Amino acid sequence: MNNYQASERDQRKAEGIRRQYVFREENKMEQLQKLDSKVKLPGKITGSILGVVGALVMGYGMSLVMVNGVMTTGIAIGIAGMIAALAAYPVYAGITGGRKKKYAAEIMRLSNDVMTKKEGAQNER
Repeated sequence: MNNYQASERDQRKAEGIRRQYVFREENKMEQLQKLDSKVKLPGKITGSILGVVGALVMGYGMSLVMVNGVMTTGIAIGIAGMIAALAAYPVYAGITGGRKKKYAAEIMRLSNDVMTKKEGAQNER
């Protein structure tokens, strides 16, 4: 009926598309990486946003002092921005530390599973 002969390139392309639709189970290492990202990402995002906003506010205060000559207000705004920027790392550390405590047991279990499989594979050689 259909006499179409797919070239090798077409076959590879079709196989690539097919792989996207095949359900595959995550292995332990992928689970561990996702969990590690879940622990660190909220702190990174919050700390980064706080640091950037603090730096922008500090810059605004500096520009008030230098361009407009509004010394008192500019210094007050600049100091507030500096405090916010300096608080970024402690906020990151606090969020990440709390999440590490929350997910520590599961991460340790998964990492032990990964390491014992690796040692078992090395002992078989």
